[in-house]
Amino acid sequence: LLSGPSLLSATSMVEGISPKLTRQADYNSSGYGSEGSHRKAKGLFAYTDTDEIKRKVRHALIRPAPYDVSRYYKTRGFAQGIARSTIFEQLTLFVIAVNALYIAIDTDWNKDRPLEFGETRSLSESPPFFIAMENIFCVYFLGEWIIRFLAFEDKRNCLRDGWFVFDSILVGIMVLETWCFTFIFRGEEGQTLGGNTAVLRLIRLLRLSRLMRMLRSMPDLMILIKGMNSAMKSVFYVMCLLLMVTYVFGIVFTQLSQNNPRLGVAYFSSVPHSMYSLLIYLTLLDSLATFLEDLRKNMWPLLAISVVFICLAALTVMNMLIGVLCEVVSSVANNEKESLLALDVAEKLQTVLAGLDTDDNNLISYEEFTKIIDHPGALRALEAAGVNPLAVVDIAELIFFDNEEPVDLTFETFMNMIMDMRDTNPATVKDVVNIWKQIKTTTNRELAQLQSNLNGVAEKLDQKTDKLERQLNCALDVLGQIAAKLDTPPL
Repeated sequence: LLSGPSLLSATSMVEGISPKLTRQADYNSSGYGSEGSHRKAKGLFAYTDTDEIKRKVRHALIRPAPYDVSRYYKTRGFAQGIARSTIFEQLTLFVIAVNALYIAIDTDWNKDRPLEFGETRSLSESPPFFIAMENIFCVYFLGEWIIRFLAFEDKRNCLRDGWFVFDSILVGIMVLETWCFTFIFRGEEGQTLGGNTAVLRLIRLLRLSRLMRMLRSMPDLMILIKGMNSAMKSVFYVMCLLLMVTYVFGIVFTQLSQNNPRLGVAYFSSVPHSMYSLLIYLTLLDSLATFLEDLRKNMWPLLAISVVFICLAALTVMNMLIGVLCEVVSSVANNEKESLLALDVAEKLQTVLAGLDTDDNNLISYEEFTKIIDHPGALRALEAAGVNPLAVVDIAELIFFDNEEPVDLTFETFMNMIMDMRDTNPATVKDVVNIWKQIKTTTNRELAQLQSNLNGVAEKLDQKTDKLERQLNCALDVLGQIAAKLDTPPL
């Protein structure tokens, strides 16, 4: 019975389960696969990494497109073409940098005695070179403002752009200073504003605020500024600690030096005066040798206390402040670099995959993904993100198939999978536990299916056995009838 066709059929059924156990890895159970083409996938792990930087990278991938003022511009016309031009933007940044350098030159050289102490001349009294430069800058910035204003399709939208409003104020002030105040408010002696040029010099300093526009073209500088902003809270608490230490020692020094008029008058006349002296001499270490020598000559116990204060304030607290700044700036820098890298990879892959989306369903199929190897730019983007393109291609079959059924992924899901496959991602205990849960779920499902198939095989074997037993009984009955006819004792 066991060597018959029924056993062969049962064996093939059992063997048919084996490929699923070997081929279906825990990727399909982790959430990348889906029931149907619109099932939502979750990523290489069923959760996003607990690290703060990775969470922000994920947020960067799904956040809306950054603000771009060009969406308010006209689609046709000469002005919008110039306003959208990268060359025009770079030229403006160059002129801003030159203007900032010119302000320093004007401050030092536009005097009766250059590079020496003295008052800077007003524009009406300046030599022709300085007058020409002021007018050139004014003409350029006014022309840039006019071009950008004409580029807006709806002129009211210019009020929505903070940089345009900011430039409008600066250009208006510059025009008033260069062309209006110089001639309208000219006094009898040729000085503006009744001979007081302090207001115009103050207004001129506002031009330096244009340097903030250059921050948009310097991501590394923005990283430092964001790091400083993030470290403000930690710096505040460190400074509070330093203030408390200085306050306590200030009281000690003030009380102990009351019997020494020379030290008291020079350094410790009051608690605020003592705190000031401790900050300058023992914290910032300015003229430290002179200060300690005075303490040694006049009151040596204060010298020992000063050494203790130096160890607490200058060596411990101040170095703690440096460590806090370095740690925060480093974390923010890593965060920003990860975000910029993720956005760059996302933009490149989205451009490539958009061209490969043959059915225009905004989903990525296995067939569409396999064509990515024909795009060197996409492969370079993966390598730049720390992802091995060959590993992605090798594992694609496990991601784009669920129970041997093809699955289409959204771009967000695909990018989560790509970022999870980076070589620099550290494995955590939570990763191992979650993988164990996924394997357990997959194994339980496969074992349940195997048990179901084995139950089916056993049921069929029982049916075959019953059928064979009935056939044997029938054969015995027939043999008994034949034996009775032949007068032969039955078996």
